[in-house]
Amino acid sequence: MPFLLSPAGNPASLVAGVQNGADEVYLGLTNFNARAGADNFSLENLGEWVRYAHVRGVKVHVTLNTLLKDGELPLAVEMAREADRLGVDAFILQDTGLAVKLAGLVEAKLHASTQMTIMNLQGLRLAKSLGFSRTVLARELSLEEIAKLAGAGIMETEVFCHGALCMSYSGQCMLSYFTAGRSGNRGTCSQPCRLKYSRDGDKKNEKHLLSPADLCSLGYLDKLVSTGVNSLKIEGRLKSPEYVAAVTRAYREALDDPGRDVADAIKKLTVVFSRGGFCSGHQLGKLSCADITAGYPGKTGLPCGEIKGRISGFRKNGIDLFSANVFLTEPLSAGDGISFKSDPEFGGKVNVIEKEGKRIDSLAPGETGRITVSGTFPPGSGSSAAVCKTFDSAYAKELQKTFASGAEFRKIPVNASLFRDGGSVVLEYKDGTNTASATMPFAAGDGAPPATLKEIISSTGGTPYSVSSVSVSEDVGFITFSALKKLRREAVSLLTSQRERRVLS
Repeated sequence: MPFLLSPAGNPASLVAGVQNGADEVYLGLTNFNARAGADNFSLENLGEWVRYAHVRGVKVHVTLNTLLKDGELPLAVEMAREADRLGVDAFILQDTGLAVKLAGLVEAKLHASTQMTIMNLQGLRLAKSLGFSRTVLARELSLEEIAKLAGAGIMETEVFCHGALCMSYSGQCMLSYFTAGRSGNRGTCSQPCRLKYSRDGDKKNEKHLLSPADLCSLGYLDKLVSTGVNSLKIEGRLKSPEYVAAVTRAYREALDDPGRDVADAIKKLTVVFSRGGFCSGHQLGKLSCADITAGYPGKTGLPCGEIKGRISGFRKNGIDLFSANVFLTEPLSAGDGISFKSDPEFGGKVNVIEKEGKRIDSLAPGETGRITVSGTFPPGSGSSAAVCKTFDSAYAKELQKTFASGAEFRKIPVNASLFRDGGSVVLEYKDGTNTASATMPFAAGDGAPPATLKEIISSTGGTPYSVSSVSVSEDVGFITFSALKKLRREAVSLLTSQRERRVLS
């Protein structure tokens, strides 16, 4: 099964990815990463988050994936060496000069960025000769082409499975630089592909002609996995922690249960973020005109119903509101967000839902009710307008719990045992790789029943661990509850210290 690699534009997103099932996360530092607009991480706090991820079995990849100027190379090398000292597992690079400098200098592995546009066997061989151990393949490849490269056995391969697509070859587009003086290869792309353009200079008919829908491979994930790639990458270091949590969870569940129905998951992801739905990029065939979001380049949400009758707009306490009757094809609750399908920039938050004159919390598919929305509606809206759900308040709260302070939804299974070893009593936790032991002097006498001791040993709430099995020897003697709890804390702390270390494989 391939690794699942999630984006971490900030600490909250890192936690969201880890707690929702990522095997790996990738993040940028304050310099030399292709998402300068993300919050990113500093060398001062990087070590803390590397340890957090490692304890929970997740690897950390650092993006140093911009092209460098000659004078920047020494600083980039020094940043990489410091990050390597802090225990990161891999660097994602575009600049081959930096790769040559780091090969053999750092313990972390080197991954060739998708911005290197590697799309054939010659490219893989060149990357290997430069010291790379994994290549993030160009996003313009089909499944057949991906399978050929993954099956060559030259090095590990990685492909994007979800997220925004570049209109041009990743890393080769110079449109942002020529139009705005901001280079994607320097981490400051202005996203000109999301702007309006006209054919034949007809400005009255300008559309978003270069804006592709986002990639979503959930519907054919089995085919993508069967190519043999080693890692599936989610795009989104500029997205919210809720986005990272939702997408990571959807792909984790689909990978762990290949036969599951993904229709509901795709609906949820459509609400969280989509541009007029999703597409398969180039993986199932070349990007088509139907995959271009010509009408609107931003978030559009999931079609959820239709407004029936007149829309009434008014202003209350300085806030724009409108109300209308709506027939639903998807559930809608107070607190959710909606937009108009024809004009997605209009819409807002659903404040009140009424049915038959009574205020209710939600409406189900097939029901008609009246909604009051804090927001605006398109000028000249007629008696009927399709609407989309752009925010699911209940789902957002569910996702937010996974990256709240102290959240531990991802538990590491451990086996525990309490036994006597000569003049000592030993409490031992094993995670399959590490063994952590804490000891105390043996004291003769009758102690608590084994069932009670097992309960204390298994009480690891608030930690990343879950005790899957526990054994207690009959000869452990007299142990007070406070002493056993102290022993438990010592063993758990030692196990955590062991798991914080980088494991190169």
